[in-house]
Amino acid sequence: MVNRANILEVKSVTKSFPGVKALDDVSLSVFKGEIHAVVGENGAGKSTLMKILSGAFQLDSGEITFNENQVKIKNPRHANDIGISIVYQELSNFPALSVAENIFAGKYPKKASGSIDYRKMYSLTQKLCNEFQLCDLKPRSTVRLLSVGRQQVVEILKATSKDTQLLILDEPTSALTEKETALLFGIMKQLKEKGVSILYISHRLDEIFEICDRVSILRDGKFIKTLSVQHTNKDEVVRYMVGRDVAYNYGAHSTKVGEVLLEAKNISFGSYVKNVSFELRAGEVLGIAGLEGSGRTELIECLFGVLKKDSGQILINGKEVSIKNTIQAKKNGLAYITKERKKVGLFIRLSVGANINSGNLRKFAKSSFISFKKANKNAEYYKKRFNIKSPSLNTPVMSLSGGNQQKVLLASWFTSNPRILFVDEPTRGIDVGTKEQIHKLIRELAKDGVGIVMISSDLPEILGASDRVMVMYEGAVTGTLDNHDLSDEKIVKLASNEIN
Repeated sequence: MVNRANILEVKSVTKSFPGVKALDDVSLSVFKGEIHAVVGENGAGKSTLMKILSGAFQLDSGEITFNENQVKIKNPRHANDIGISIVYQELSNFPALSVAENIFAGKYPKKASGSIDYRKMYSLTQKLCNEFQLCDLKPRSTVRLLSVGRQQVVEILKATSKDTQLLILDEPTSALTEKETALLFGIMKQLKEKGVSILYISHRLDEIFEICDRVSILRDGKFIKTLSVQHTNKDEVVRYMVGRDVAYNYGAHSTKVGEVLLEAKNISFGSYVKNVSFELRAGEVLGIAGLEGSGRTELIECLFGVLKKDSGQILINGKEVSIKNTIQAKKNGLAYITKERKKVGLFIRLSVGANINSGNLRKFAKSSFISFKKANKNAEYYKKRFNIKSPSLNTPVMSLSGGNQQKVLLASWFTSNPRILFVDEPTRGIDVGTKEQIHKLIRELAKDGVGIVMISSDLPEILGASDRVMVMYEGAVTGTLDNHDLSDEKIVKLASNEIN
């Protein structure tokens, strides 16, 4: 239960990195037994603050008081020892080990001989699963065989097994299904009832209003305000986040739609894509909605040559084309911005400039030599046009915020001058202000006559950005609707195959 005693007080915390002040005199407090959201645009300082609290970073100045004791958190082990645990968005489990081995990693129960007491470890794990009513989670199951949602749960059980008093959850639902999110929220409520405090970082404001007690807002590394969720609303929170009003209108029906660019006819791929057909026109944004696992990504990857389709035809400008790999896709004027930007979308260790120009190196080549003057001019143009917040073009992409990484990825594909763009979850894990900027950039392409297929699990994004919406369920299309009088309810029914 929430009480007014503080378990955590952050006072005047400052943290700088070369070229940027990540936190500037930030102060906030967390009550015992509350779920406290921390929100802000990408680059606002949320992740930096959480890494300081979890011991991954050291603060430059300021104070942290935890359980009425002033502490200097030396490292992640020290954070765990005093009762602070973090579950990152990118999970840090051991995929080849069992659920029990993951939960008790580094603190295995031992027999008198010094060997691991597996019987006790499995028993303690089962007790934890029973406590949170996780009937389908088995102590001996291999973690890599679990869904992302269950892997997330294993991480949380690992944290709670350490007598955690403050649990930090960083974008925990970004890759979860609706059912997995409901399960997570149930566990959070149980932890709250036990007096555990939770710091909850999320860009999904609807979730914050469903599960959190208070919300603290950061902007440009500064603390702005803490609000009671009961006494505020989403629009007010967004205003504090970005310093202005944000309209959830991302340009639907704002560009002229022309001739048919792409026709997909009866595309099939195993049990993932079942006889899917659709058309895409110049200047159009076609949204694809559906639950995780509905076949949306597999459909696009069949069209782009990442996956080899079992059957079906692809026509571009009325002519059938054979796309067996991504090189052929690019030659046919296609571009694909994957949702896995860090794994396969970006050269994460290379510079901002190198990533922007990677989309079309031939553009800067003359007699097999690269004109670095032209390449740098191109990168500088897109850095400015896309408002990429980076100290310089030489800054490694891995040091940028998620929103700025996404802008770099967009810039690299803009450089290739595509006629057809596939974009999968363009704003996943990105704040509302940057989301608005990215959709403006997407609409700029549409105004130039590019046809765009956009996959998104964010219904406000689908409704605000799409001219038409195609909905998928278990690999098949359940409906394609013009986005004039469209609602969340209609899409959800089609995505759940609840068709009247």
